[in-house]
Amino acid sequence: MVIIVFRAAANGGCPNGFIQEAIPMSKPGGGQFVMKISKYCNLRCTYCYEYSDLGNQQRMSLDMLGRIFENIAAHAIANQYEALSFVWHGGEPFMIPLGYYDSIGQLQRRIFGDKVATSNVVQTNLTILTDRHLEFLKSQSFFQALGISFDVHGDQRVDTRGQLRTEQVLHNLQKLIDCQIPFGAIAVLARNTLPHVRQIYRFYDQLNISCRFLPFYLSAFDGQIGDHAITHAELVAALKSIFDEWVGSEQATRVEPIDEYVDYAVAHIAGRGGRRYSRESDEFVFVVGLDGGVWGQAEAYESAYQYGNLAHESLGDILTSKGRRFSVEQAESRLDRHCRNCPYFGACPGSFVADSSPQQQKLLEESGCPVKEVIDHIVATFEQTGLSPLISKQALSQAQYNSVLTPSL
Repeated sequence: MVIIVFRAAANGGCPNGFIQEAIPMSKPGGGQFVMKISKYCNLRCTYCYEYSDLGNQQRMSLDMLGRIFENIAAHAIANQYEALSFVWHGGEPFMIPLGYYDSIGQLQRRIFGDKVATSNVVQTNLTILTDRHLEFLKSQSFFQALGISFDVHGDQRVDTRGQLRTEQVLHNLQKLIDCQIPFGAIAVLARNTLPHVRQIYRFYDQLNISCRFLPFYLSAFDGQIGDHAITHAELVAALKSIFDEWVGSEQATRVEPIDEYVDYAVAHIAGRGGRRYSRESDEFVFVVGLDGGVWGQAEAYESAYQYGNLAHESLGDILTSKGRRFSVEQAESRLDRHCRNCPYFGACPGSFVADSSPQQQKLLEESGCPVKEVIDHIVATFEQTGLSPLISKQALSQAQYNSVLTPSL
């Protein structure tokens, strides 16, 4: 599971704008909790890893949310955290009445008070967007940020009757733009979207909307893998194509994970090393299940890796739990095994390897690291365009990258 929240001026949904630089939970600063408030959804996206639970109308109760907030607040206040972010995730969060979020906000204000700042983000499939939703989002009385999940192309996003909801999403997307409500987007990179990655990026680029391409990894049943999974080679080729489209764009709107990989390539060329991701100290995203169970984002719902349960345990106990220690040890082992001899390690901190899901771990063992191959392509492009010597001398802005690269591609 990957949760993305973007920072763009005109800014994701079922499978994570505004918070990507959140401070690790182990340091005074803050962290991010992905709250699976309900699995209930009005869509039946054929690649959804929650597919078997999408008809379940159960939601997190206010009583349980109060206990979760109290168990987080005690540790956060004692350790002088500055800010916490809650990402409300589903299912489809907009199937929950907006008044319920008002009640959640009241709980947060009562429990965290002015001792720890809290912010709230919602990730929606954007099929539900009434005038009341628009007013609620624009007011930022509860949600301070919005993400949508929309592939633009492909036929996976269908409702309970098997009908595509693309036109409804496009209509609602225009409403957001007209109301000047910023949002970010996620597009799932799967079998049916693979041929359209350039067009998908162009769609968001023309609208100046930051986006992330999220490769299909998790599945609810075996048939999903056969229908939607892509190979290592296809994943690498798609990410290279998105990079090529990005550098050829006049706007070069932010797109992840390309922005991240460009940063690694630039650090490598400039000789800036010393980066090494540590799950122990750098982890800041925690997935909170419907019953309060907690995982790191890489191993969500894997019983061996469960950190604990925030409805019954303090955040301090969660951070030092046996499940989390096991997760940290496995992450460090993967870093040593896959990253130690990589020419980019140090410029790339190895976070993809450390935070890889079981499906990504299988890919690493069988085919190697896709991030390395994409960085290879980015570095080669910089060398072919004569940009490498400039990078070695100074840090260039995105506009400077674009002005140098565009005439050559």
